[in-house]
Amino acid sequence: LFISGGAFAGLETIINKRMDAASIGFGATMKKNTEDFKVQGKYFDNAIPKDLVQYGMIPEFVGRFPVIVSTKGLDEKSLVDILTVPKNSLMKQYNFQFAMNGIRFHATKCALAEVAKMAFLRGSGARGLRSITENILMETMFVVPSLEKVHTVYLDAMAVRGERKPILLKHPDMTAEKFEELLKEGQTWEEMEGADVVQFEDSEEYFGEAA
Repeated sequence: LFISGGAFAGLETIINKRMDAASIGFGATMKKNTEDFKVQGKYFDNAIPKDLVQYGMIPEFVGRFPVIVSTKGLDEKSLVDILTVPKNSLMKQYNFQFAMNGIRFHATKCALAEVAKMAFLRGSGARGLRSITENILMETMFVVPSLEKVHTVYLDAMAVRGERKPILLKHPDMTAEKFEELLKEGQTWEEMEGADVVQFEDSEEYFGEAA
C-alpha cells in the first residue's frame, strides 16, 4: 500500500489546459483564475493519472496509486479555527506562556480574523500563522514580564495591522471585558486609567550594547 501527499504546485495549470482548452466565439470557455484556491480545488477534484505523468511522475510510480483524492484550500474561517480550536493551538500556547508570568492574554475576534486574513493573502496557509503572531507579540513577550502591575495583554485588530502596539491593562479593576465596554461607549485607550501600550524605546541601545 502506497500513500503519498503534497502541494503539487502547478498541477492545476495542467488540468486547466486539459479541461478548458482555449477557444473563441459565442460558445467559448472563459479563462479561469487558477490562483483562486476554490478554482484550484475544483481542478484537483478532476485530476487523473495522465495529469500526474505530465506533471513529471513516471507512469510506473503513478500506477501504484489507484485512488487520487484532493483536499480543499484553507479559507479565512478555517485559519481562525486553526488558531483557536486544536488542543495545542497557537492562542492556547500564548495563553500558557503569558500565564507563566501571571498575565492573562486576550485576543479579540477581530484580531484573530486579521491574522487569518494576513496569512490568507500571503498564501502561506496555516504555516504562516506562527510567523505572523510571533512578529506581533515578540516584543510584548520580551517586555511584559519585567513590568509591574500588568495583568492582561489585549490584542486587537489595530495591533495586528501594526497601527499601534498591543494594549497592557494595569489597573486591578480594568478587565478585558470592561476595557471593551468602554471602547464601545466611545472612549479611547489613552483616556482610560490603567491602560497603556507596549513600549520598548531603548531597543536599539540595548541590542547595540549586546552586539
